[in-house]
Amino acid sequence: MGYTSTAHYEAIIQRHIRSGRASNKSEVIHQALALLDAVTQGHGPVGASFRNAEELEFHLLQAGPSSPMTAKRKSRIYGGLKP
Repeated sequence: MGYTSTAHYEAIIQRHIRSGRASNKSEVIHQALALLDAVTQGHGPVGASFRNAEELEFHLLQAGPSSPMTAKRKSRIYGGLKP
């Protein structure tokens, strides 16, 4: 599979890797495609992608190989989101 890399998308990919949301480019792309599929298949409520952080985590983990979800990593990903 090929894709055209631009500085804009490369910056997004690198930001997700640095944040710990993904460990490599392939993981970022798999997660993005899984999220796109979930949204287009109507897995979230109208006007939003997901109902809560747990649902988002479920879809991210279904995206394929990833690093284990630890409390530290979860905190970095979800930050100040309110339950």
